[in-house]
Amino acid sequence: MIRRGATLIAVPAVALAAGAVAGAEAPPGADAIDDYPVAQGFYRPGPPPNYHVFFKTPDGLSCGIGPNGGPIGCDGVPLGAPPGTNQTFLTSGGPAEYRHSPTPTFTREGVDVLPAGYRLENWGASCGVGYQGTVTCKTYGDHGFTISSVYGVLW
Repeated sequence: MIRRGATLIAVPAVALAAGAVAGAEAPPGADAIDDYPVAQGFYRPGPPPNYHVFFKTPDGLSCGIGPNGGPIGCDGVPLGAPPGTNQTFLTSGGPAEYRHSPTPTFTREGVDVLPAGYRLENWGASCGVGYQGTVTCKTYGDHGFTISSVYGVLW
């Protein structure tokens, strides 16, 4: 009985640790943001030409999309991310990852909230906000992430 209990405890712990490792493929439903309409609003702060797009999510997460496939990311991580990480980060050259950044990379004051059911695009990369509080971002090379306050999927 103890062995079974230890196994049941170990399996969720391994699954939680594996959540920080990027998978090879996007999870089912990640392409749903492709059908969202492109949002209109103040998402390009700074003087022109400004090739970066920044937004806030309805629950206050700050995110951004750089040109030509990235960098893309959010200044925040879900609860299950590795200790010490504070940023979800993605470029077209590889899978998404959680990392530590000494300064917020994707936070800009005064940008609009990206409403649920809308997306933003920037030269081959896109991010959309789902109806359940998720943010999904994708770029070239079939790389991306979906995060919320309680879980994350990296690919």
